Amino acid sequence: MWLLKVALPLPLEPMSYLPPHADGRTEVLGCRVVVPWRGELRVGVVVELEEGQHKSFALREAIAYLDERPWLRPAEIEYLAQAARDSFCMVGTLLNDLLPFLEPPLLHRVRLLPEADPAVLPRGLEALAQGWQGAQGFDPKLLDYLREAGVLQEEVSEWHSRQQALVVLQEPSEKLSEKAKAAWYALRDLRQVESMAALARAAGVGVGVVKGLVDKGYIGFVEVEPAAEAVVTRSPEPLELPAIPVRLQGGRLLERIRALLAWVQSGPVLLLFPEVALLRRFQPYFPEALVLHGEMKAEERRRVWGQASQGARWVLATYQGLLLPLSWERMVVIEEAAEAYKLPGGSRAFVPRLARLRAQGLGVPIHYCSSVNSAEVWDEPAHLLPPPQPRLYLLDLRRERGWPLSGAAIALLQQVQEKNRQAVVLSARRGYSAVLRCKQCDWKAMCPNCALPLRYHKSGRLGLLQCHQCGHEEKAPDLCPSCQSDIFDPKGPGVEWLLEALAQHLPALPRYRYTAEAKDDLRPLLAGEPGVLVGTTAILRGPVLPELALVLLPYADGFILESDFRAAERYHRLLWQLADLHPHRRPLLALQTFEPAHPAHRALKDADPQGFMNLELALRHALGYPPASRMVKLEVAHPKEPVARDAILQLAAALKPKAEPGELLGPAPAPVARLRGQYVFHLLLKSSEARIQALMENLPHLRGARLRIDPDPQRFVGLLED
Repeated sequence: MWLLKVALPLPLEPMSYLPPHADGRTEVLGCRVVVPWRGELRVGVVVELEEGQHKSFALREAIAYLDERPWLRPAEIEYLAQAARDSFCMVGTLLNDLLPFLEPPLLHRVRLLPEADPAVLPRGLEALAQGWQGAQGFDPKLLDYLREAGVLQEEVSEWHSRQQALVVLQEPSEKLSEKAKAAWYALRDLRQVESMAALARAAGVGVGVVKGLVDKGYIGFVEVEPAAEAVVTRSPEPLELPAIPVRLQGGRLLERIRALLAWVQSGPVLLLFPEVALLRRFQPYFPEALVLHGEMKAEERRRVWGQASQGARWVLATYQGLLLPLSWERMVVIEEAAEAYKLPGGSRAFVPRLARLRAQGLGVPIHYCSSVNSAEVWDEPAHLLPPPQPRLYLLDLRRERGWPLSGAAIALLQQVQEKNRQAVVLSARRGYSAVLRCKQCDWKAMCPNCALPLRYHKSGRLGLLQCHQCGHEEKAPDLCPSCQSDIFDPKGPGVEWLLEALAQHLPALPRYRYTAEAKDDLRPLLAGEPGVLVGTTAILRGPVLPELALVLLPYADGFILESDFRAAERYHRLLWQLADLHPHRRPLLALQTFEPAHPAHRALKDADPQGFMNLELALRHALGYPPASRMVKLEVAHPKEPVARDAILQLAAALKPKAEPGELLGPAPAPVARLRGQYVFHLLLKSSEARIQALMENLPHLRGARLRIDPDPQRFVGLLED
């Protein structure tokens, strides 16, 4: 007898099941299958068929297959197992990361087997003896009891929602009121709307008027195909290159897109993006492309998956496109160093590394396209487009006067106001300030759950202290809890502080806020009206301001000072992104800094990203850091510090006999030693690929403490956006 090895989107390895009793198909590798799991039904993927008569008596039976055709081919199944090994995680963990939309809602019907005695039915399930019933109204545990007893018959299929729209059904009668006629003619002009409320708003009438038209049959709801997202198509001339390089760097965004268009005329080609905002900037140039990303509804993503499996010339996708069952001609990773590629949970994998494994498994070329390529791909053959010539203005905070806006910065903003232009002011954090400190005794407000200061938000009479990591909140004190002084000294300007300073110095200049949590209405700015946009790096994912003339970083060093060897590279890349913030203009980039001679500033001033990266790589190789080696982070956490410390020491003791000199860094407390109520310790492994695999074999089980493995750490602090 053949058994099914089923991978579920859970932190588990594939499990064995008996095939569905009523389905004798054998070509089921890669199909989705419904199986019982802990009293409920889950959807997984068949990843292997095995012979196992000797143990079949102990196995549960799968319920039903959901697909006529496989969702995954053998190539994708093999890749899934390989990528899980590379990421040191369970196959189910990675499956859940890459296919979060795998499990659809189910239509589930049940009944008692006709030949079974109704007396076996527990109380509450008597209706099953009368024929097919929807399973939703019954206790799942009781159904599982009948399932195990072999007396439950089940039918399962995928449930598809039907999108409906309100449309005109017949001509209006002369007897209709004027408001009803207005609503009917509005719908005729609009052709269809999604709801009665939407039609009422469009026609300027009450919902009752629209409902009356529905009741009388003049308009009604009908099923419609989901409308495709409207995209304005653009067709620039492709930029022919002498050869197709592994990495493409430099130029403005449009130049890189033109070069890509010359590469990907034939397909299929997968273009991977770190985030949806960047994908949408590329979408108008690839009008025939299928699009797959996490902001789409799960059902829509499943529909696109089915379309892509039939063939596609281009697919623009975030990481969820890695498992698409297509034989790509080539794969292109856009902005491969972007932090958004890091999966925040589950496998914690870094998507460009997964993409490289995917390309190697398929035997196809992989390319990287960025304003500045990452250190990990720097040695690959490259075509360098001429970098944009930034207009850089360094304001040395050791000499300038004024805080958080120096006099020179205010003068620049005054020019923006006088010339009716627009400016962006970028902060490393939201809120008012990073720290609220007593000026007399140096007391500062600390989070009770994290080894971090509470961020100060100026709201209400006293203000609010908030931890941006665990969510703890408390009112700001009116007096210092330590010395009873009423003089506080906030440190580290945030968005609120900058807005306040702008209101003080330039009251006539309109001000707008843009962070991940709070976005003002930007329509006046997008219409070209003058103003200043103050926000965090969320601005990089926002719309382009048409009259942008100035980009100001009041405290540029706030983006550099991190406990991370990649911090300088991230800052360098951020500066080049800001230099290319407008597709056609060259806004002045003004940086208030205590380090005007920083290598990233020199690289921007000389328009020489090569020089900075060569210096960065020399430092990495001298220290043996990536890309000179592979690094894996082992993170142990527990609410009690001694338990966490003992666990990390136990882990280090198990690894030291196998490790060579320099392969272990630590153990040590994390840069933020306590986070969300957990004491955190790190142990870093740094060596070749083969040695890392050998060290990671047979890690000891840690009792009590939580162990997290980061297979490709991009940051070491592990904080949410501040």
